[in-house]
Amino acid sequence: MTRGAQTPFDGPSLRRARARANQGRGISAEELARQVNATKAQILAYEHGKYSPDPPRIRQLAQALGVSPLDLTDPDTAQRWTLAELRRASGYRVVDVVDRLDVSYANYRRLENEGLVSPRSYALVPAVADFLKISAADLEMHLANIPASRMRVAQAHPLLTAVRDTYVVPGELALPKPDDPAVGDLAEIFRRPPLLLARLLGQEIRRIRAIRRRLAGYEATAHYGTSADEQAAAHHGAEAERRRLRRLTTTLPGRIDAFFRCALPSDSWRALALLHLVGRFNLWLSPTQLQESEASVLSIPASMRRSLPSPQGTTGVHQISDEGDEHCQTYRSWYDALHPSVSTLLRQRESQLSGHIPAGELREYFVSAHAVLFSFDGLLCRLFASNVEAVAQSLVHEAHSLRLATGPRTPTDPVGLLRALVPSGSPSQIRRLDHMLTAHETEAARQVTPLPGVQQLFRVLTTGNWRLGVVTDHATSAVRVFLDNLSPLVDSQQLSVFGRPEDPRLMKPHPHGVALASASLGSSRDHTLLLGESVADALAAQAAGVRFIGVASTPDHANMLKRAGAKTTVRSLREVTAVVRHLTTYPPSAPRPDRTPRSGP
Repeated sequence: MTRGAQTPFDGPSLRRARARANQGRGISAEELARQVNATKAQILAYEHGKYSPDPPRIRQLAQALGVSPLDLTDPDTAQRWTLAELRRASGYRVVDVVDRLDVSYANYRRLENEGLVSPRSYALVPAVADFLKISAADLEMHLANIPASRMRVAQAHPLLTAVRDTYVVPGELALPKPDDPAVGDLAEIFRRPPLLLARLLGQEIRRIRAIRRRLAGYEATAHYGTSADEQAAAHHGAEAERRRLRRLTTTLPGRIDAFFRCALPSDSWRALALLHLVGRFNLWLSPTQLQESEASVLSIPASMRRSLPSPQGTTGVHQISDEGDEHCQTYRSWYDALHPSVSTLLRQRESQLSGHIPAGELREYFVSAHAVLFSFDGLLCRLFASNVEAVAQSLVHEAHSLRLATGPRTPTDPVGLLRALVPSGSPSQIRRLDHMLTAHETEAARQVTPLPGVQQLFRVLTTGNWRLGVVTDHATSAVRVFLDNLSPLVDSQQLSVFGRPEDPRLMKPHPHGVALASASLGSSRDHTLLLGESVADALAAQAAGVRFIGVASTPDHANMLKRAGAKTTVRSLREVTAVVRHLTTYPPSAPRPDRTPRSGP
């Protein structure tokens, strides 16, 4: 027998299990002792906490009582267990795990004692989790409790803080390099190459910079906003960004440590990510259908995929499992940083699955277009980002002060809320709500950042002969503030703005704004092109008779637009930029109309 301090066995739990055994009639200590080849004195010693049974005896006791070995432990202590304690509490010796999983004794001991695995042993953690019948996330909790794991995280924390303080400063554009001393020290702590650490840290630095940019904007508005409502909304937004930043920075050492215990090699990650892409279709696919080798698919840890023999032949068919899906969602951004070529392949496959338009056809859209229009919120920026609820709530309070009723089905987005209140409000009441919303929109536009690819696309478009405009249900003043903030990289005066109409009933999906923009820019509707990301954009384009390109970053988003009638979609504005850049560098031979900047209403 081993001492109780070494095995998280709980005597009172054994006594309760013995009392409930035999369909509630209980079983005597003497009878239990007979079934597990022990003595009555041993059973009573277990129950009184004098001794703790060894793992094989724990399994014998659990089997005799018809319970799980973990039912013989104190559940209140489980979150503090290390992997070794979890293994013993589950009734297994090291040799049991090693024999069942067919892994080397040294590799398993390294995981249990140090919380480390070699890059080639990436499947060990999910295999151990499956063996112990717990999730990988639950096993990770026990691995993080290992003293050596805690020491690594503690050692890494000041180094990661130093990296953040070096690269997240005003004016700094560089990212960590492998020869950075702090990166080298981190590589030694986590036992991984410096290049790998540098790429992961570069990804995190980008995320922190984005949060800091948003936070700075919120803080400025919280102090200097033009109204109490704007300041309150900005205050809530700033608090949300601070929480996000704290969570990101404080958990980073532990997240890196956990990632290196399960990081897949390039081939395995590519195969798993492709299964993830088709997972929403609920299809069973062979490696051939995935355009992957069978070895790559079978190298995915068994817990991350479901596999069946193929009825057509020897090659099996596969689906991603829930654990594999969670792994992809958790670590996709890091894998993109580590394996850029795989990231490029995944984007191409996503476009194929979504039915996005090929570059050649997209080129023809722009060749024939005289005017190019854009929607605003969701395509060029996320106007309210984290404070959309606060803005909507301020409108609701104002509506109540005007004695306008808001029901349980009132939209939660500010523009939708304004539209919903039109039927019940007088023109003066709606104008008052409109003015309040405009103030929120304009203040938000001062601090919001353009979405990826926006500035690059506008810079390329403004070198061509297209007449450009923004058509939106948001206030013209807000859009103009946003565009002016793009200077000097973008000449905002070359973009006309067609904002929210005086009558909110003419907002999209009504074709009013799109038709007005086309006419004002002097383009016939069959030579006008609208880029948008919402169903309302697609419906407005159809009703106005102009061509539409939907920007959809996910297959589900693309399908949503197509159900609304959109025939053409792209994955991102970067795809559009590539086509437009080629046209401006190598323009078509046919002459294009002169571009005449015009002002919107």
